[in-house]
Amino acid sequence: MALSRKRKRELKKLRAHTESLLDQQRDVLQNAGVVFSEATRQAKQLGSEELMPRVNKKLDAVRPQVERNLATMRRASDRVKVAVAPVVATALAKTVTALDNIDARNAAQQVEQFGRDRGILKKPRRSRVGIFAIGVGVVAAAAVGVALWQAFRDEDDDMWVSSED
Repeated sequence: MALSRKRKRELKKLRAHTESLLDQQRDVLQNAGVVFSEATRQAKQLGSEELMPRVNKKLDAVRPQVERNLATMRRASDRVKVAVAPVVATALAKTVTALDNIDARNAAQQVEQFGRDRGILKKPRRSRVGIFAIGVGVVAAAAVGVALWQAFRDEDDDMWVSSED
């Protein structure tokens, strides 16, 4: 496309104005960035010098009352746990038993797991009576074995009483 000289001059002039405008906008944005960073720095200083001491002073004034209230709430919570835990544990245990009785084993396991997770129900302790009984049985069997061995060994022929009557 062929442009006239007049049109080319106008386009060249427009391009120069556009580049000048872009340079001015860059300068404005750069100055705005400098102003913004300085404002940020001033806000931080103002916050640390003026605002934080006031907030800390108010917090120090309120802190003892808040700590006292928290301690009171913890004590009340502990008292409620001590009073309510046996009732809840009994209710959960009865619920598990009832669910077992109606053959809802999955539901019973879920309720039991819920109680264990919350610390209300304790894991059933393994009975050591069974282990003790097995040990006593092994010792008794060994004693019977030793007695039989003593009774039937060949060296003690004189211990047998013959029935010659």
